[in-house]
Amino acid sequence: MTLREELINEIEQASDDVLQVLLSFLRQTRLSQSEPFLSIDSAEISSAGLTAQKHYPLRGMPLVIAEDFDEPMPDLWDALGT
Repeated sequence: MTLREELINEIEQASDDVLQVLLSFLRQTRLSQSEPFLSIDSAEISSAGLTAQKHYPLRGMPLVIAEDFDEPMPDLWDALGT
């Protein structure tokens, strides 16, 4: 996948808030070519929801392991042996 295709794919999946921040950043960059680097305010990023939650919906959820997780399962081994 080319860089352009990957970027288009990410844009298609982005929320409107994220796209608004990106568009704002691109417009600022175009209007102010004299500045070598424009930083994005962290408050803008937070309000746009630029977090890992979008791509990793299970992140932050508690991990629960059953009490019998590592107990022997002789019935299963018998089933696999035949």
